[in-house]
Amino acid sequence: MKVKVFGAGSIGNHMAQASRRMGWSVSVVDTDPRALERMKTDIYPKRYGAWDPAIEVYQAGKDPKGGFDIIVVGTPPDTHMSIAAAAIEEKPRLLHIEKPLCPPTLSGVDDFVQLTKEYPEVLVTVGYDHAVSEGIEAVVGMVQKEMFGKIITVDVEFREHWRGIFAAHPWLAGPWETYLGYWKRGGGASGENSHALHLWQHFAEILGWGKISESKSMLSMREEKGAEHDIIAAFLLRTEKGGVGRVIQDVITYPVRKWAKLQGEKGFIEWHCGGAPEGDLIRYQIDGEVLIEKIFPKKRPDDFYREVQHYDKLLRGEIKPEDSPLSFERGLAIMRILQSAHYG
Repeated sequence: MKVKVFGAGSIGNHMAQASRRMGWSVSVVDTDPRALERMKTDIYPKRYGAWDPAIEVYQAGKDPKGGFDIIVVGTPPDTHMSIAAAAIEEKPRLLHIEKPLCPPTLSGVDDFVQLTKEYPEVLVTVGYDHAVSEGIEAVVGMVQKEMFGKIITVDVEFREHWRGIFAAHPWLAGPWETYLGYWKRGGGASGENSHALHLWQHFAEILGWGKISESKSMLSMREEKGAEHDIIAAFLLRTEKGGVGRVIQDVITYPVRKWAKLQGEKGFIEWHCGGAPEGDLIRYQIDGEVLIEKIFPKKRPDDFYREVQHYDKLLRGEIKPEDSPLSFERGLAIMRILQSAHYG
């Protein structure tokens, strides 16, 4: 398989390395030659042990066009739609757009949706990788077996102080130096930690609750060195079939809390991202029985490896596109909630 990755930043490095773990050939493209050099000499070797000389790097405009099985758009959200619009015309088998799909203005989305109709053979996904993690898939499996009876409510939180994000981006002094500090560009708690909204939506679909039909939100805004972003984003959600729950996302909580709980009539199950030193943790209890904990060993690069394994199964036909939690339609649904939160 041949993969082209747009963006030599954090996500680009993760997706390139995950693809190489699959044995695929990888090309990385960036507009900034300094970013490509930083990838080769700093980010990649520090994260994964050594630079992989099999990875080809290109300055934008000099990259090969066409012939790729997968194209990854791993650039800032406010560039996603324009890059994806050009990429889909290269006719990859799968086009991955990193989360969030776009800024909450939804600028460029309608035109891109039209392009997806013109290129129906291209499978488009949005990179909410936690939805295909081993721990989440275990939670889904147990809930589908109705081990906890009828699920009454779902709560999801992604609460992570900026320090964790910027520890992974040491070349940035703070949120004001990147899209992360600007909600209009797709940053802030609402955009960066929208994994929580996406997981809530995923659980709701698994439970047969239908699509999210109503959302009520509250944002806490902050201005910092010219940047403006929400530091807390809270959502109350209701689905077509009456399922109710909440989502909290922030960029101020430390220690980190990335957590989900599904409360049933006969018990509960929780997912804790990074809940154990070895990896993710699930905790569950059926009424009258002992509490059980199970660890799913992983490191951060493994999340992206699981994601590209999911893509491999999609392209092999082992998973139907409409059954993938990473589908474009599901990613777009999250952006519509964020648009409503910011613009009413």
